[in-house]
Amino acid sequence: MPELSLIAALVGGLVIMALAGNALVSGAVSLAARMGVSPLVAGIFIVGFGTSAPEMIVSLDAALSDRSGLALGNIVGSNIANVFLVLGLPALIAPIAAGGVGEKRGLTAVIVAAVAWIGITAIMPLTPMVGICFIALLIAYSGLTFIAARRAVAAGKDPGVTEEEDPHLPLWLALVYVPLGILGLVLGADLVIEGGVGIAMFLNVPEEYIGLTLLAVGTSLPEIGAGLVAVVKKQGEVLIGNVLGSNVFNILGAGGIISLFGPVQMAPTFQQYDHWALGLATLVLAYVILTKARIGRLFGLLLLLIYAAYIYGLITGLNITGLFQPAGT
Repeated sequence: MPELSLIAALVGGLVIMALAGNALVSGAVSLAARMGVSPLVAGIFIVGFGTSAPEMIVSLDAALSDRSGLALGNIVGSNIANVFLVLGLPALIAPIAAGGVGEKRGLTAVIVAAVAWIGITAIMPLTPMVGICFIALLIAYSGLTFIAARRAVAAGKDPGVTEEEDPHLPLWLALVYVPLGILGLVLGADLVIEGGVGIAMFLNVPEEYIGLTLLAVGTSLPEIGAGLVAVVKKQGEVLIGNVLGSNVFNILGAGGIISLFGPVQMAPTFQQYDHWALGLATLVLAYVILTKARIGRLFGLLLLLIYAAYIYGLITGLNITGLFQPAGT
């Protein structure tokens, strides 16, 4: 069993990041509500960006520590968990309905980001130029989404934040929560990297595996928490917007950040297995939004079972790419 200090560092870091992420989101949402920002925009930008902050900070910390495997695993694993866990768990509480304003635009960005990530890493390492392109795409997407959302609000297509939905944080407290949340994320990330690397070394497993499992689920806790709150409040558009925004920010934001420290070569496991799961997660998200599917308890349970099967395949070393190769090659 790994040393208790390593487990404490990993768990403690994740707890700190969860609390810090919640503080950051609460403060930012409170400020946004005062400016009349809609629930969809809050989901895509504030909640999506805020709950993706752990992945971004962990990726930056890992890149600076020359632990790119942890960062890459965290990015890919978080996007997989965002679909199967963040949609699956809340659906067990109450049904989730897709079809909100702007979801197709967000889906387009998710597909472009996933295809770019899988395609580029299949033929070349992540380079600073790739990072610049990713970040430029993220900025362009953010600008277009903001403009489109504001137009929707003006046309009466996008509901505004009601007085009851405002978290009612005092202005001074909201202004404290935002920087405090950022500082907490940085501190938590340091502990997560320390604990994650130590556990990987003790178990003699690649760092990518820790990133794809422990870190991915851990840094997805803010998304899960935000999703549970959204479904209890019957704000399905915020939950879907959260997943869309988070997945875009993970690849283009966190992926862009780590690419700036490139060239970064992907481990074989990503092409052989994990990117297939990422592609499946993207297709599931596309199906839900394009068909305006209702995610009930049965669908939610199916998503959780798929995620469990993914983890089992990862542990057993399943190579999907190898299934399509002729025997003896």
